[in-house]
Amino acid sequence: MDVKGANGRAYLVLEDGTTFVGRPIGAERVAVGEVVFTTAVVGYPQALTDPSYRGQILTFTMPLIGNYGVSEDQMESDGVKVEGVVLFEATSPSHYKSVMSLDEWLAASGVPGVARVDTRALVQILREHGVMMGAVGPEGPGVLLEKLRRSPRYDEVLYVDQVSVKEPVELGDGKLCVGVVDCGVKRSIVREFLKRGAKVRLVPCRRPEAAFDCDALFVSNGPGNPKLLDFLSTKIAEYVEYRKPLMGICLGHQVIAMALGAGIYKLKLGHRASNKPVRDLLFTGGTYITTHNHGYAVDPSGTELRVWAVQPDDGTVEGLYHERLPVLTTQWHPEASPGPHDTRWVFDKFLKLAHRHAGR
Repeated sequence: MDVKGANGRAYLVLEDGTTFVGRPIGAERVAVGEVVFTTAVVGYPQALTDPSYRGQILTFTMPLIGNYGVSEDQMESDGVKVEGVVLFEATSPSHYKSVMSLDEWLAASGVPGVARVDTRALVQILREHGVMMGAVGPEGPGVLLEKLRRSPRYDEVLYVDQVSVKEPVELGDGKLCVGVVDCGVKRSIVREFLKRGAKVRLVPCRRPEAAFDCDALFVSNGPGNPKLLDFLSTKIAEYVEYRKPLMGICLGHQVIAMALGAGIYKLKLGHRASNKPVRDLLFTGGTYITTHNHGYAVDPSGTELRVWAVQPDDGTVEGLYHERLPVLTTQWHPEASPGPHDTRWVFDKFLKLAHRHAGR
């Protein structure tokens, strides 16, 4: 890896002043965001292009990142969505599909990072304190800390507007229409609907009503604080009155829960990995290893929502359904990408509801 910057150094500064020194990778600029970590062993291109990471500086606990480079078929959106990257070693690619190295990709995307960081020590700090705001870049710690203190906090920014489509888009030519409210949807979610023969109408998160005439509605994953999405949960509450099939994943799970009266709270660390267990309490009785990327969770107490899946490690609600309405949600990502594919049957279950409602 080439040494960049005036002194060949880059820094990560946390909001409490803790500073990590390493080597610069990617763009030579400063970025501010919420510092989080993923324990996934594979799938760094998917993680870096997942719109749900907008506004965050992503730390990889896997010590070697970059060995299969970058290729289009690994991307979950049109480019890198994280604010910054922290890792231990950025390795050179050795995969036949690779078109550039991780360092080159981050630089071309305008995303800064720092390598040769003791990510174990960083994660220990985050586990003790919880996620923190941070700044990364080649400027000195004092400059980074000052910029960090002048920047808004992650919870205060409406990131979904940065990653949602601006106008409706139709994909596929199936007879069954699934409206996808795009809060930052992953490509792999759209592919799950398309390969099951559905037509997908992708609509802006600000205009979910543009898909209300579809046979079913899906609310996607996305970044940021769900409590800032009252405008969307209000619209989803209106859609519920149609009694048409409704599904949500990740942020979509939270927005649907809000629309039906549930509470939202922030987790100390969040769940970000491709190895998190989920226990199905209703449909199969099985426990699955799944992919997660979320910092908030749902409390459905006092609502008509019922829990059908939980995270056995901490009891986080992972799946909801409604006894009277065709509503189904998951906090985890059943499409995986990367990760186990064992729960893709959730899409089949939802589309069965949609076909039944449509009379097809």
